[in-house]
Amino acid sequence: MKRSYVTSVVVFAVSMVLLFATSLPSIAASFSGRVVDEDGQPVEGLIVALPSFPGNTPPDPHHRVQIELPEWFEGMFPPAPPSETDAMGAFSIRNIATPSVSRLTLFPERNSDYELISVEIEGIPFYLDQRQHHFGGLNFSIEPDADIENVEITVRLRMRIRGRVLSADGTPLRNARVNLMVSHRDVDGRGSGRGGGTRTLDADGYFVDYLDDGTAYYTVTVTYQGQAVESEAILLEEGQRLDGLVLKLEEDPPDASNPERIVVRPPQPRDPAHFEAERKRLEAARRREREGMWAINPDNRHAYKMIRCETREEAQAQADAQGAHLVVINDNAEQEWLLEVFGKSENYWIGLINGSEEGKQQWDNGEPITYTNWMSPQEAAEITTSAQDGSAKPNYIVLIGMSGKWQIARPGDPLIRITERAILEKENFIIGAPAPEGDVEKH
Repeated sequence: MKRSYVTSVVVFAVSMVLLFATSLPSIAASFSGRVVDEDGQPVEGLIVALPSFPGNTPPDPHHRVQIELPEWFEGMFPPAPPSETDAMGAFSIRNIATPSVSRLTLFPERNSDYELISVEIEGIPFYLDQRQHHFGGLNFSIEPDADIENVEITVRLRMRIRGRVLSADGTPLRNARVNLMVSHRDVDGRGSGRGGGTRTLDADGYFVDYLDDGTAYYTVTVTYQGQAVESEAILLEEGQRLDGLVLKLEEDPPDASNPERIVVRPPQPRDPAHFEAERKRLEAARRREREGMWAINPDNRHAYKMIRCETREEAQAQADAQGAHLVVINDNAEQEWLLEVFGKSENYWIGLINGSEEGKQQWDNGEPITYTNWMSPQEAAEITTSAQDGSAKPNYIVLIGMSGKWQIARPGDPLIRITERAILEKENFIIGAPAPEGDVEKH
């Protein structure tokens, strides 16, 4: 009786909080468009969700929401109902509470059969880097009473291994809780890793494990009641899936040093020379695709874009015209991400000069310098000296892609002529806002 009373109180409290939350003053917005695959074909039956949070800062993706009722509801907007794509790939999400920060995601998060590749909103394309193991796609602000239409979301099937575990007599291990581990080893042998945990097989003994490590050799190990079975190493390339894996347990626990290894119809390894040529071709194609698209860094949620330019002045002009600034690099992790996304075969203008009229060391946008990676100690000393002198004609800085080092581009230096790209950065992306006056987007 006492437990029933407590349950009734909790249900009543939840109902009142929801009623209060839905009665809060807000201006509804809408978000609609279509979902297509990499070939431009519509994707049907995909659930698109748009959780919204008040304010200008998205929630920390690593922070777990507390179970206690007041904390769970504090500051959270009533979520807009998700939308399932129809035969034409169309979706429409209505009644989005604004102003808010929204997170475009595919449902269920982490377990969707698809992953986001790019999103085009109001004519602005964004590339989403899934290799960083961050889900939830794109964060952006929505202005009050905005109707965002003609959004195009491009997705692709996620890499996965779908397998079946059989008991010693050959029957499926139905609804069993097993320990499943998936190990991967890079093709070039430079890196490896493993992950997994306890899983519950379905009624026919099947499991699905999604892969986010790209091209690699994968090994699946299943342990159940002291028995272990391990597959052979399986080469899966970017975008491939394996659905025919079968693992059979032995009747007696096998020798731990030599577990049974069995795999059905794995993809066959390619010739190494052909594989390397194909890898370079795909990487070059992706770089061309990303050029002109904004890429979202999952660690700081800033947007970055690679542009072509003949001079550093032209790069600055393009940045101003797009409401952005030349990239600010705050730490080594951010620089590694930039080179991973945009490639190490190019040199890039960045938002730093050796010297300024104010005589201060800072980035173009006014941020202080917290990280450097100079080509030599002499250049590090030179930028400090020129900053103190307040040079009226500062030299610009180039990020050398091959080495990851920063180098001063002095007048007449060939480095100036061969640097034809720059990286732009934008902290905020607001959609549904009125068009700015003039050619410069303001925020």
